[in-house]
Amino acid sequence: MKTKQRIIIAFVAAILTSAAAGEETLVSNSELMRAPDFRDEGWEFKVIGRVQLDYSFVDADISGADWNAGELRRLRLGVAGKYGDNVKYKFELNTNSSGDVNLEDGYVQWAPTGGDWNVKAGQFKTPNSLDEQTSSRFITTLERAAFTDAFEFNRRLGVTLNAKGKNYTLSAGIFGDNVNISNQQEGYALAARGTLNPVKNDDTLVHLGASVRYRNVGSIQGDIRYRQRPASHIPGRIISTGAIAGSDVFVGAEAAAIHKNFWAAGEYGVTFADCSAAAACADPTLQGGYAEVGAVIGGRKTYKSGKWNRPKVDNPVTDGGMGALAFVARFDTIDLSDSSVNGGSFNSCILGADWWATKYTRLGVNIFRVDADLGSSTSGLDTNFAALVTTAAPMEDVTGVMLRAQWDF
Repeated sequence: MKTKQRIIIAFVAAILTSAAAGEETLVSNSELMRAPDFRDEGWEFKVIGRVQLDYSFVDADISGADWNAGELRRLRLGVAGKYGDNVKYKFELNTNSSGDVNLEDGYVQWAPTGGDWNVKAGQFKTPNSLDEQTSSRFITTLERAAFTDAFEFNRRLGVTLNAKGKNYTLSAGIFGDNVNISNQQEGYALAARGTLNPVKNDDTLVHLGASVRYRNVGSIQGDIRYRQRPASHIPGRIISTGAIAGSDVFVGAEAAAIHKNFWAAGEYGVTFADCSAAAACADPTLQGGYAEVGAVIGGRKTYKSGKWNRPKVDNPVTDGGMGALAFVARFDTIDLSDSSVNGGSFNSCILGADWWATKYTRLGVNIFRVDADLGSSTSGLDTNFAALVTTAAPMEDVTGVMLRAQWDF
């Protein structure tokens, strides 16, 4: 048996074991299968994890390609807790259908007693974007906005200084590369984000935010390329610039609001790419954003410390209720073309519905339509989309349905 297969089997076995233990120790009628929580001489320790299983039906109108496929989108297992009143920690591994096992978050956070600031060190995401800072468990559509993936708001090894109060958060830090990549000697990033809640009461919350990031890949690494899939993780990429930049600067703005059972949100981000000598292009400005509205029946969307949080379910099925239903409509756009770079663009419309049987279980469906200009680059594209580019017919319309079953603890 291959080593990767053994690791995946161990992952599943550990999750099932922790679930069983959680059922014996912590499960109440209102909470489905939480993992055990251990405390001993100042240490607090709990097992954490999530499982996300996807299935997509996708059709491309012009190329005639279609995909009916399932995948293990995420399988994570880790530990989190704290020591005393000042130190928190989290370490989590992830795998998916690729079979690769990587470190996701792995950090320690220290806060002074009675202080409203902390220092965080280890591997975690750079502080950018409401959609990206929100856990994949609680994002409103099943995949995040196109620009967050295209501009690579990924996890990196770094240190941040963070502060928060009743109505604000601030975070700024310096980062190296992700610990899972082999050529991480020279790449680095600087990033910061701030959020404000000018309105915050029992019925209404307003969120405003902004973030910035500078990154440089270093001389021994390949140039940055910007690319994206069409709304679903299946199929492959539909637009791409190819490798063009040695460094870039991202600037983004965020706004969101919750009023009782309704919410609205939107973001807009711009990346100023500095083309490398090898690419020899004029420095392009790339952009993307989204706007959405949604509603919850039988529950409520929640928010904590500058990001969406675990939803409130008024009557979970474990208490004899029907759970909660959430509905969302999103318009998503991305443009990777400017000046001498023609990386393509697309607009997508997404309608989504989620059934939260409990606040730890989610069954979701997204229906989407993507209208794309594929641009002139075939770098990293799905072969069906690349064929359209090479035959000088760089347009495509993609429709699909994406399903997800999710459980976390």
